[in-house]
Amino acid sequence: MSGKDRRSYLSATNLNQALLDYCSDNFETRIEMIVDIEKPGGDYIRASDRNKYVGNKFYQALLKFPTITRTLGEWLSPTLQFSTIQLELNNSDGRFNKYLPGGAEYNSFIGKKIVVKIGLAEQETTYQTIFRGKITDVGGFSRSTYSVTFIARDNYEQFSVVFPNTALSRSVYPNLDDGVAGKTLPVIYGDFTTGLDPDPAIIPAYVLNGNDPNVVGGTRSNLQLRIAAHDLLYFDANNVYLSKGDFFYQCPVSDVVNVASNNNYFEIKQNTSNKWAANEHYNFEKGDVILVRVKGKNLGSYNDNIIAQAKDILTTYGGASPSDFDSNWDTYRDKSTPAKSAIKSIKSRIWEDEPKPVIEYVLSLLEQVRLEAFIDNELKLKINSLHFEDWQPSPSFTIKNWDIVEKTLKPKTDEKNNFNRAQATFDFHPNRNEQAKKSHLFHNQDSYNQIGKFISKKISFPNLYIESDVEYQLIEILRISSSLFEIIEFSATWRSLLLDVGSFISLNVEIGSTVYNNVPCMIRTKGYDPQGITIPLELWSMQLLPFPGYNPGYNGTVGGHLQNIIQE
Repeated sequence: MSGKDRRSYLSATNLNQALLDYCSDNFETRIEMIVDIEKPGGDYIRASDRNKYVGNKFYQALLKFPTITRTLGEWLSPTLQFSTIQLELNNSDGRFNKYLPGGAEYNSFIGKKIVVKIGLAEQETTYQTIFRGKITDVGGFSRSTYSVTFIARDNYEQFSVVFPNTALSRSVYPNLDDGVAGKTLPVIYGDFTTGLDPDPAIIPAYVLNGNDPNVVGGTRSNLQLRIAAHDLLYFDANNVYLSKGDFFYQCPVSDVVNVASNNNYFEIKQNTSNKWAANEHYNFEKGDVILVRVKGKNLGSYNDNIIAQAKDILTTYGGASPSDFDSNWDTYRDKSTPAKSAIKSIKSRIWEDEPKPVIEYVLSLLEQVRLEAFIDNELKLKINSLHFEDWQPSPSFTIKNWDIVEKTLKPKTDEKNNFNRAQATFDFHPNRNEQAKKSHLFHNQDSYNQIGKFISKKISFPNLYIESDVEYQLIEILRISSSLFEIIEFSATWRSLLLDVGSFISLNVEIGSTVYNNVPCMIRTKGYDPQGITIPLELWSMQLLPFPGYNPGYNGTVGGHLQNIIQE
């Protein structure tokens, strides 16, 4: 029997790792959940799975809590998982009838706040928020003869809104022709004045007055054109082109007039003395494609930076505030070494005219520089790195046999992301509606020798346009993907309560024939299961994946940070 004093939790005012470690071998589990549900008109329903005071607030035993989960998603198919919870409160005594249809205080619960916290018994200062959201507008509230049920999604659901969301309409531009009316004005970031091969310009400008009889005939009024949904940093009046088939005709700068101060609008003169459209005086015809060179939204010194672009999209279109971001967004924005991970110098550009969920687009941006976004323990948006040099070879937290709930350990090979040969497509050209370039083919010969075949994959980098930037990322991805790494699932005891998604732990267990000897592992998914307060985890094992400071030393290791990747 242990000689440790298990009574520490009775006086603890802070739920920290030191307390969990100290009491781990005989701690009576006093980690509990509470929920605050905003009522119509203010105040809160305060509920738990047992009656208790937390501070000066009384929580009634009205419900059983569901499991709440956060995840990094699948590598190369990342998702930011928004928690949805369903809370069923006992109403057999009719205590909530006054809030229901026909009740004296009836009003809608839709949009009301729900906050779930976890902490030590009655000690208010130990509680931390693990879910914060609102009751959904569809199916968010229902009742039966004995209960009321609330369905809520967490606050980050706001990032599922779509962008861009500004359409060209005849209510604003009465002379739009049918080919333009209803089109979504694009969002543009980065530099579209360089790296345009094989085209002289690739950004389309939208004709605003193509149905004006004075434009298509008559006096041949100026052609009016708009470029984006927002202000632009720069417009190159010296490089405006008419595109017809495979031919590009450069408009004389003297025929480019009335450029707006925000660089988002300009006009082209028609029927002037200049002969430039197939050596003819230019007269507009419906269907003409005008292409321009521009620089996108002004982000100061970070105009070309993919992290700054992602953060601005979340802020401008997703409604994020500065307090929603962990400080490591700025750390990775400014990362300058090593060269393969020097995000500060990697060039990115965006042209997007199809409405897409903000968070999905942001995740696709981060993926191109081997980063992932997730919601951390503080309910902030944080970045997780797949850069070898950022990984932890000697994690401070170790999982041992007694930290794993019996019969829950399930190791398996990650079969979705194991490939040993790859090519990148990159540099999206809006005028072609496709990526204009392909990288060299690369492969891991040692992996081929081991498994006897090539497993090939094509990886897309639409927002990167410099070949060396793309090939750096592709080689590092192959060093991970060809290593045959494992996924490990299990339920941990409450000692793992404070671990976070993206954190590294050391796995030192021997359960049956399964042995992990101080193997660094990355947490990919973390949950909170109120049944006994266990912590469902999904890990990446680095047992066969060397990285700086960690060399597993096993035969058959064919991946890792020093693995030779061959260009074909």
